[in-house]
Amino acid sequence: MICNAEKIFGLIAKANKIALVCHANPDGDTLGSGLALYCALKAAGKQADIFCSDVPGRKLLTLYGAEKLRSDLPSAPYELAIAVDCSDINQLSAHAGVIRRARVSACIDHHVSNSDYTDYTYVERSAAAAAQPVYKLIRLILGEKPLDIHIAELLYTALVTDSGGFAFSSVTGETMRIAADLLDAGVEGHKIVEYFISDISPAVFALKTRVLAKTRFYEEGRIGIITFSSEDFAATGTAVSDTTGIINSVREVEGVNIAVAVTEAAANEYKISIRTDECAEANRIASVFGGGGHARAAGCRIYGSYYEVLEKVLKACKDHLE
Repeated sequence: MICNAEKIFGLIAKANKIALVCHANPDGDTLGSGLALYCALKAAGKQADIFCSDVPGRKLLTLYGAEKLRSDLPSAPYELAIAVDCSDINQLSAHAGVIRRARVSACIDHHVSNSDYTDYTYVERSAAAAAQPVYKLIRLILGEKPLDIHIAELLYTALVTDSGGFAFSSVTGETMRIAADLLDAGVEGHKIVEYFISDISPAVFALKTRVLAKTRFYEEGRIGIITFSSEDFAATGTAVSDTTGIINSVREVEGVNIAVAVTEAAANEYKISIRTDECAEANRIASVFGGGGHARAAGCRIYGSYYEVLEKVLKACKDHLE
């Protein structure tokens, strides 16, 4: 059932033991929003736990409260379980059961492809990040209390990482007004942008230059594809979590309408990230393989050999290129 922030707030008010679930392969939005909501619930006197199936990347592990993330599988059902920034229950991986077994389930999201898989779904499909609806919910939870600096920093991080440093077309006036309120709460926004967007380690720089040098272009330069292989990670001392944002360098090449990153996650398993301009919709391409996301940024997983995966992805991109 589609609902609003007030309805989710009402569910929270009635529950005492609450679970928050972030999506697998966590990014800054699911963790920043989830941890911010976790802090707000704890401040309101709730018994709250926060779950994620995968270990976050190096930078995300420095987020305030990241040590509270649980990867175990609880046996007892929660009164209320809330999925954060997740359009489909399968994206919760091993912790989908936390949502399924809860007495009441809810979702707070911003993806166009949200499948309304919980009892109550609060989704703002035009929002740049899940942090926007989460911010509104936290304001209801805190009432007249001022925003805690840690909550504000977590929400700002979520906004920054899911909007490309406020550079994506999904950014609206509301996005910036929320960001302004977080800055007024004491957030040093420039430091968050530098840390999560600009700064990269020497190892990640080596990965980036290695992979971009092997970029392949198709359809007269309109489609650009990069590949992250296990050999690339081994040679540079990096991991899948270090690939964040590198795909944008391909999308920035003049004439490229669709940029794709094919990342080897395991044997015969590839994580696909897609970025597009107005000539194609990333979420429609991802949906061919059961994935989803936004019009300009989406993703999915494909199983098979590398060349089989590459052929499938390239065909889907060509089919959806205007």
